[in-house]
Amino acid sequence: MFDKDLLKKIDWITILLVLALFIIGLTSIASIMADPFDGTETSIADYLDKLNLYYVKKQLVNFMIGFAAMLVFMVVDYKVFKFLIKYVYAANLVLLIMIFAAGKTRGIAGWFKLDFIDRALQPGELCKISIIVTLSKYVGDCMDKEGKFRGLGYIIKTTMYCAVPTVLVMMQPDFGTAFVFICIMVFIYFIGRISWGYILTAAGGLVVCMPLAYYFVLSDSQRERIDVFINPESDLQNSGYNVAQSKIAIGSGQLTGKGFFSEGTLAQLRFVPERHTDFIFAGIVEGLGFVGGTIIICLFFALIFRWIYIAMRTKDSFGTCLVVGVAGMFTAHVFENIGMTIGLMPVTGIPLPFISYGGSNLLTNLIGVGIVENVWMRRQSKKR
Repeated sequence: MFDKDLLKKIDWITILLVLALFIIGLTSIASIMADPFDGTETSIADYLDKLNLYYVKKQLVNFMIGFAAMLVFMVVDYKVFKFLIKYVYAANLVLLIMIFAAGKTRGIAGWFKLDFIDRALQPGELCKISIIVTLSKYVGDCMDKEGKFRGLGYIIKTTMYCAVPTVLVMMQPDFGTAFVFICIMVFIYFIGRISWGYILTAAGGLVVCMPLAYYFVLSDSQRERIDVFINPESDLQNSGYNVAQSKIAIGSGQLTGKGFFSEGTLAQLRFVPERHTDFIFAGIVEGLGFVGGTIIICLFFALIFRWIYIAMRTKDSFGTCLVVGVAGMFTAHVFENIGMTIGLMPVTGIPLPFISYGGSNLLTNLIGVGIVENVWMRRQSKKR
C-alpha cells in the first residue's frame, strides 16, 4: 500500500522549477510558431488569429501523459526498480534493434511512427531511464559492498550495459543521444568514487579514438558538422546554415529582446531552423534577450543543483546514483543544446528539457523527475 504521508514530503522546489520551464516552453512554442505579426494587430482577437496552437495543444497532451508516468514512478518504491530493470532494459534493446526496420526520419532511424495517435515513439529517449536505473543498481551494490565502485571485471561488465545501447543509437545514427548515455555513465561512475586510474585511462583512450572515429565511423554529414563547428564560416549556406541563423537570431535579441508575439521575429519568419525543437533557445533569446536567456540557464542550474543536494541527502547508494544519473542526463541536454545554438558545440539534434517540443523527450524528463521525487520522499525511511 502507498503511504499517503509520503505526499507531504514532495520536493516542491523541483515541481515549481519544472513547471516554470514548461510554461516558458509553451509560451515560446506559441510565439515562435505563430504567423508573423506585422504590427497592424490592435486587439486580442487580432493576435489570436495569428496564433498556431497545433503544437501547443500536442505538447499539453504530451505533458499530461508524462505527468501520469511521473506519478507512477513517484508512488512505487524505487527499490522495486532493481528487480524490474533487467526486463525493461532487455525490452529497450529489442526496440532499439527493431527501429532499423521502421525507416528513417530526417536521415535517422530513431522513431516508431504511431499514425493512429499522431505521435512518434523514440526508444533512444526511454533508454536513458533504463541506463540510469541499470548503472545505479550495479554501482550502488558495489558501493554498499566495497565502499566505492571498484574491480576491473565489475567495471567492464557494468560499462557494457551502457556501451551496447550506445552503439545501437550511434548506428541510427544519433550521436546526440549517445553523448547523453555516456554523460549519464560518467556522472554515476564519478559519484561511485571510481579510481582516478580508470578515469585517466578512459580519457587517454578517448583522445586516441576520436581521430579514428572521425575518419572511419562518422558519416560525411557528421564530419561536415564537426568541420563547420571548427570553422563556422566554411559553409554558411549548407552545413553551417542552422548555427549561423541561430546566432543571428540570438544576437538580434540584444539585452532585453524583441518580446514574444512581436513584429517580424526571425523565428516566426522561419529563418531559424527547427525553431520549436532543437533550436528553440534561439527563438527564446530573440524574444527575451540576454536577460531572458540568462534566467532560463539559471533555472536549469537551480534544478540540477537542487538534485545534487537531494543526492547528498539520500541515505542509500542506489538512491544517490539514481538522482545523480538523472542530473547527468539533464546536464548533458542543457549543455549540448544551448552550446550548439550559440556555436560552442557541434549540432547533434538534442532537445532542451521541458522547453523543446517533443513527446518522447518530455516523457523521459518527467519520468526522471518522478524518480528524483521518489528518492526524496523516502529519504527518512532509509538506513545509512
